[in-house]
Amino acid sequence: MIDDNNISQALTLKIFGLALLLCLLQANKTSAQFIDLRLDIDAEITAQTEQSLNFGTLSTNSGRRMIEFGSVNMGIFSITALENQLLLVTLDKPTLLNHDNPAIEETIPLELFARYGFSMQNHEDSFPLPEAVSNIKVEPNPGPGPWNAIYIFMYGTIDINDVPDGTYSNQIVLSVEYI
Repeated sequence: MIDDNNISQALTLKIFGLALLLCLLQANKTSAQFIDLRLDIDAEITAQTEQSLNFGTLSTNSGRRMIEFGSVNMGIFSITALENQLLLVTLDKPTLLNHDNPAIEETIPLELFARYGFSMQNHEDSFPLPEAVSNIKVEPNPGPGPWNAIYIFMYGTIDINDVPDGTYSNQIVLSVEYI
């Protein structure tokens, strides 16, 4: 014979089991919100020659010629990077100018100096660029954009002795990395 008490317990267990099952099914049911996110990162650094260092046309045995800091003939590099960016700058400066004809071995001694600043027009507000690798922090841009420029000014002297006529040149190598 079926006891009412047993029926009541069995029914309670079934209801409890059904409630538990519904709770578990409800817990597995998730709702999510998705946000489309697009992030463009452009940590590009550009470097270019704004003005070549130019000693002009000189005569044999003309002696020491100088391009002074601030001269219209000084060389100017520009580096464009994100403001507040820390840059690692290396400047490889040659000590000789070589004749464009590789058969001519005579060279012209060259002594170069470099300074850096944050304005091409206000070169007087520049700082000496050390001989070794330099850490330079890009100043905040006063204008509306995240980019700013650093300018490197090159100037120096050459000694023209008794050398064959022709064109003498060499390369200044500017390497820039961001840290």
